[in-house]
Amino acid sequence: MKRYVPAKKALNSIRFIILVLSVAVTVLSYIFFNNHNIIMWIIICVCWGAAILYGVFFFPIYFKHTVYNVYDSDIRKKTGMIFFSKQYMKIRSIQYISTIITPFSKLTALNFVIVNSWGGRMIFCFLTRDEAMELSSHLDEIASNNN
Repeated sequence: MKRYVPAKKALNSIRFIILVLSVAVTVLSYIFFNNHNIIMWIIICVCWGAAILYGVFFFPIYFKHTVYNVYDSDIRKKTGMIFFSKQYMKIRSIQYISTIITPFSKLTALNFVIVNSWGGRMIFCFLTRDEAMELSSHLDEIASNNN
């Protein structure tokens, strides 16, 4: 059995992206709604409230509760923030595997492995580059041995 969890680098990358977007929305609302103070402050407060809510509460809970397990005969994914879900897929039903490696993936860890089967799809999110490549090759090897 191999166990994978989302990388902490990805959480920090997402937080940085949220911070940059919040600053950009603040600056743009100041530029375009400077004459309408109430609208400007509502936009700024909603933006920063959502940034704090997601960056401090929701994403860390999601990263803490997400686990991917790869066995010789099946794949299991457990994830969730408030409501938890479990996915299960047999290795022999895998049709193809897509690996998405983003630019600067060694720094950001925003990499994905998408496993497709008949009528289903399982997405492994926020893996490090090495884990994504290892998982992709491991699933390919197991799937080709079973067929």
